[in-house]
Amino acid sequence: MFPLSTSQQIVWLQQQVVPDSRAYHATAVIDFHGEVNSTVLRKCLVDAVGRHDAMRIQICGEGSAVASQEVVESPHIEIPEHDLRGAEDREGARTELLHRHVHTEFDLRTAPLARWALVRLTEYHWQLFFTEHHLIHDGRSTVGFLTGVLQQYSAELTGRSFTAEPAPPYEEYVAYIATDEYRERVASDVKWWVGTLDGADFGIEFPGLGAQRSELFDHRGAQYRQILSADLMGQVRAVAHKGGLTVFAALLTVYAELCRRYSGKNDLVIGMPMANRPVGFERTVGMMVNTVPVRLAVDPETPCGDVALDAMTAIFDAIDHESAPIQELVKALKRSSKGLGNPLFNFMFGMHDGPCPRVELPGLSVDMQVALGAESTKFDLSVVVMPDKVRHGDHGNHGYELVWEYSTQLFSSKDIELLSAGFEAILRAYLAHPSEPMGTLALTEVAPVRAGRDAPQGHRKTSEARAAVESDVTRPDPAAEGGEPSGSLWLRTFRDILEDDDIYEDTDFFQAGGYSLLVPVLLSHYESLSGWRPPTSLIFKCSSPRELEAASAARHQPTPDLRR
Repeated sequence: MFPLSTSQQIVWLQQQVVPDSRAYHATAVIDFHGEVNSTVLRKCLVDAVGRHDAMRIQICGEGSAVASQEVVESPHIEIPEHDLRGAEDREGARTELLHRHVHTEFDLRTAPLARWALVRLTEYHWQLFFTEHHLIHDGRSTVGFLTGVLQQYSAELTGRSFTAEPAPPYEEYVAYIATDEYRERVASDVKWWVGTLDGADFGIEFPGLGAQRSELFDHRGAQYRQILSADLMGQVRAVAHKGGLTVFAALLTVYAELCRRYSGKNDLVIGMPMANRPVGFERTVGMMVNTVPVRLAVDPETPCGDVALDAMTAIFDAIDHESAPIQELVKALKRSSKGLGNPLFNFMFGMHDGPCPRVELPGLSVDMQVALGAESTKFDLSVVVMPDKVRHGDHGNHGYELVWEYSTQLFSSKDIELLSAGFEAILRAYLAHPSEPMGTLALTEVAPVRAGRDAPQGHRKTSEARAAVESDVTRPDPAAEGGEPSGSLWLRTFRDILEDDDIYEDTDFFQAGGYSLLVPVLLSHYESLSGWRPPTSLIFKCSSPRELEAASAARHQPTPDLRR
């Protein structure tokens, strides 16, 4: 037996207080178009469970004040197969099966805390239902687990040998986060957050929209899915690139402005999920994700681009201090709340951009849909941004899907449709006028600006402070450095993380298949090679090995030359 991780402790506690909640059930549906060998696919799923100890965890001492966990060597696994080809109402039967699959309670005392079902819809269309309890799951783990399943399936059908990528067990991760080394990092991050959140006004309310809050937040919820077209997202990428922003920073800025208008608050604290994976545990399957309280100041008189740059800086800072457990922050900030509400934030905004597993499957194409609703929610309002590649891999159309998950205690479906329409209206206005004051965007379409309270003095970054941040990671002129940094540690790091030897000095990380959730992995790997961890923002300012080598040298952080 071994203790729960800090991330697991929160999930376990919430489940104890509201045992009927399905807020911590995470479901994905994988579509297979083509011929499927269901016997082999089931074998690959069972083998993958055997490779990852987190998939074989069960909870011990569930009735005690502090639970622990143990790994079962050979749990009983059932993967039922349902043939709906002859069903009179095929979609109705599929929906009923999926609903039952998502909502059936897990016995936390019995491994595995995950289940699968194969559904055959037509001769050449299958679906795999995959539901995990959040005690063993986070988004990166799901993608990693399924990638291994599909890689083995491809190898089995083509007669090739299969060797899974090595990864430390989850039990080793839990032991590591209890070490003095890691606890020092946590203490440093907690101290940073306490200073950053000093004087913050926690919690967001929308007066005049939604119902009055009840005493107990009971997790009842629903989902609304909003599609942002490929054309619209193409414009977002262009404006973000021109302004030196990430797409996520631009979208977060719009969300913050929407919250400012409906709440009347200029100083906002919004929860944001972080991968939170220490060096060496990038491929480990298990619950590691942490959610941090990102503080945003939205001044309606400030140009949109400047507000977005402040938001991006806040994102980078959050990533660099992602290890602080929320329960330790609550204690350090002396915060408390009634019922199950999070005392630091009740609104969330995050991105799930781990792509659909890219595996060559004989005679098959694969699509994936994640974050399916279980009529539950963890927060008052949570928006998850999913690029099209999450669902369709490289053959997606580059549009985005926004999943609005909301408390039905507070909001109606009409409320959420109004908010999502307001989000798109502000987004389109921002794209058309990125230099205009934030508060002037789409005023005739979205709720009028309220007379909000100003952000606390000293919290909002001045343009001088922002300039200092930007100059710290100024994109270098490669020619000025003289010579080719061939064989650099950055080049090696790119090749290792992107798993591609066709990476060269001028290869752009993001154009070569990198994505934001891989940036901490990239930095961790570089740190293991060089002994120095660059700030997260450096990768977004300098995205090729050549530029990163020059930036490292400019910061007086020499990296070894592998040609020696």
